[in-house]
Amino acid sequence: MHLPAPVSFRSQAFIIGAAALAVFALAALIIRDAVFATEVRIQGDARRRCTAACLEILKQYQDRIDYTDDPLYELPEHAQDTSLKGITSVVLMAYPEIKGGMYLPDEGRITGYSFPDATPEDAAITDTDTEIIQILAEQVSVSGEPVTYSSRRGDDLVVGAAAARDEIVVWTLYRAPASRYPMIGANNRLLAALVFSSLLGVAGIISIWYRLHSGVRALQGGLHRLETDFSFRLPAVQGDLGQVALDINEMAERRMALEEKLRQQDRLAALGKVVSGVAHEVRNPLNSIKLTLQLLERRMKKGVAVSSEVTECLEEIDRLDTIVSRLLTFGRQSMTNRRSQEITPVVQQAMRMVQDPAQKKNVRIETHFPETELSADIDGKQIMQVLINLLLNAVEASTDFGTVTISIEATPPYVMISITDEGIRIPDDVRPHIFDAYYTTKPEGNGLGLAVSREITMNHGGRLEFESEEAGTTFSLFLPAERTSVDA
Repeated sequence: MHLPAPVSFRSQAFIIGAAALAVFALAALIIRDAVFATEVRIQGDARRRCTAACLEILKQYQDRIDYTDDPLYELPEHAQDTSLKGITSVVLMAYPEIKGGMYLPDEGRITGYSFPDATPEDAAITDTDTEIIQILAEQVSVSGEPVTYSSRRGDDLVVGAAAARDEIVVWTLYRAPASRYPMIGANNRLLAALVFSSLLGVAGIISIWYRLHSGVRALQGGLHRLETDFSFRLPAVQGDLGQVALDINEMAERRMALEEKLRQQDRLAALGKVVSGVAHEVRNPLNSIKLTLQLLERRMKKGVAVSSEVTECLEEIDRLDTIVSRLLTFGRQSMTNRRSQEITPVVQQAMRMVQDPAQKKNVRIETHFPETELSADIDGKQIMQVLINLLLNAVEASTDFGTVTISIEATPPYVMISITDEGIRIPDDVRPHIFDAYYTTKPEGNGLGLAVSREITMNHGGRLEFESEEAGTTFSLFLPAERTSVDA
């Protein structure tokens, strides 16, 4: 059964953003449709009422003319306005909130104006009203039929109608204020607020995704680095992921403590192996010393003793001293002279210490040192012991007239010292045990050299690795260029 692949943060953010935009777009369409529908309904109702009022005024005007046979245009202006106002006032009483009157195109004058529902401050004709009346008069003069007109003036909706008869134009106007129909007045503001909230929401989603993405990337990078560098700690991360980073750092601390305990257990286990084998290793030289001394005693009684027996005893004693020294070194962890120092002099001193065995086998030691001196934070004497062990092994593994190559290079945060021989390839069954204490394939070896070397290297916060091919074997010693807080 195959499980579906997990969705990435980027895909999740895209889906959420698209859904948010869809919701905002739907809300915008709903608001726009609602506003449009409301405006259309108000406009339609206002057009019908204005047209009806306009036609009713025109009918009343025509009936007045037909009944009285009184040419209004011959009356004085004041009397004419009063007479026509009486007609519009009576009609508009039946049409609340609608104002109306007549317009004389030839004179460009409004007359018979009435607005029964108006308060004194709203009763006057405004410049906007005059502009719309003139537009209606022009339109009705062109069409000859009743016309309507609507426009947005500020936040208010203004609707008008007009009809003409001979020399006079009857007009009516209705104004829908935004305070009464807030949906119309707030149309642009609502849409602007919706757009702003949409952008704000998208920006919030992008910000959340970026923070989550950055935090997860930081955690992933830190976890990858922790795989190789136990001393590394994750930097502080903002938000909820910060607690995750703290938990990972705490886990790393516990891992370091556990690693130290395991290393101590490994040392104890290795020491157990050493102790079990030291008896055999020490017994051989002791037996040789005992036999040699017994032979020397018998010859001394006969007066035929020679100095070779004493020399053999001294060699065996030196051998015992070497075994005991390596055993003590394997169990010692303290570094009394650790400091930042140049690597090349330490390597050169180790080379001088193995010059004699190298000359006996005619092995040439070749060096590749950097032009700029490299430094590492080490205990020089202990690292020299590691280098001597590695060089002696390389010389012993080399054939006569072979070459051992030493190179130094910077591999931050380490300085790497590589020692390569031209000996035979290390067998596969030997490789897993190459650093095991008291494991050796040499007839006269004690199996402590590489175990001690790795222990010293790890105590410095470095590592010791090897690669073995048909062309030879390379041991790489990685030493810290600077001391970390864990090693301090």
